[in-house]
Amino acid sequence: MSHQQRPWLGLWILTLACFATITTEVVPIGLVPAIVQSFGVDEAQAGMLVTLYAMIVAITAVPLTRITSHVQRKTLVLVTLAIFTGSNTLAAFAPDFLTLAIARGIAGVAHALFCAVALGYAARIAPPGLTGRALALVATGTSAGLIVGVPAGAVVATAFGWRAAFGALAVIGAIAIVAAAPLLPAVSHDRTAAKSLVPGGARMLLVAGLAGAAFLGYYTLYTYVSPLLLSSGLPDIWLGVVLAVLGVTGLLAIQLAARYIDRALMRWLMFVPLTITAMQLLVSVVYPMLLPVLIVTALWTASFGPVNTTYQNALVRVGAANPDMAGAWINVTCNLGIAGGAALGGVLVIGPGYPAAGWVGAAILAASTLVTLIFRRSLATAITR
Repeated sequence: MSHQQRPWLGLWILTLACFATITTEVVPIGLVPAIVQSFGVDEAQAGMLVTLYAMIVAITAVPLTRITSHVQRKTLVLVTLAIFTGSNTLAAFAPDFLTLAIARGIAGVAHALFCAVALGYAARIAPPGLTGRALALVATGTSAGLIVGVPAGAVVATAFGWRAAFGALAVIGAIAIVAAAPLLPAVSHDRTAAKSLVPGGARMLLVAGLAGAAFLGYYTLYTYVSPLLLSSGLPDIWLGVVLAVLGVTGLLAIQLAARYIDRALMRWLMFVPLTITAMQLLVSVVYPMLLPVLIVTALWTASFGPVNTTYQNALVRVGAANPDMAGAWINVTCNLGIAGGAALGGVLVIGPGYPAAGWVGAAILAASTLVTLIFRRSLATAITR
């Protein structure tokens, strides 16, 4: 293997690992109906599997990143992947809802550390002059997990049961470990950099906060997209297929956005939350008419596709002094958004219903867009350095 090939193999391994870890977080969204039926819990309780995971990530990401600053990065990657594999195996065989929740909590701790380290790791092993492309590749794994993880899990669950979805994630984690051990290049890191708690200062926190707000507004309704579609009249047998199509629309949007984000990142920071707001409002308006719901939901998931790439791109530029800690902070805010969205949406869904969850989430997204507009000059200066 040539010296030039190994970094890219390492980056592909990180991309696969990111896909597995992010999918682990969001996969219960596509499994809500099956978990409800299996354990006799309600939709809000099943949605708490997402909230619990995200809250643990948000609480532990920054302190774990600082505490482990002296540990070799490759060792951390292998250990966290091993924990993921074990926790997903436990989830696959969970005899009751409590055990499933415990498995989710264990995975959340591993996620908190892995996702913070992965961003800095990719930057360190990138070939000279190709850091941007390397980060974009790893971000694709994260985005694919967010967009494809839900429908993929639903498809597997429809064919083989919800436990098989967690089993498949355990297998992917094991594959990533086997590949990473010999092929992922070891890296050196600045152990003193972790003392910089907020690289990029207030502007970095602003970008991370805007990312979290985007996730909060979107997941207020998206956490419950499966029961939303079913309550609109979609036959159970078609749920996995429809979610897969929604995943494809998100991936297509990621690919389209990737061509233009570097040219006008500030415009994307405005355009992305504004577009999600509009599509989420439309979902609420057309519900429960099945055909309009299907069409608008496809546009809605497509609008969310570029979110991760957009905000991560901005964050790396603003917090370049310490990418590990910058990654930890966006990990915190995005997971707070996912947790808050799942919890808030659960209350609204079992109360006033799905349209209310959509309207409230859209209001949060609109507020995020307004804040971006207000601070556009400061943000533009920070991301063009």
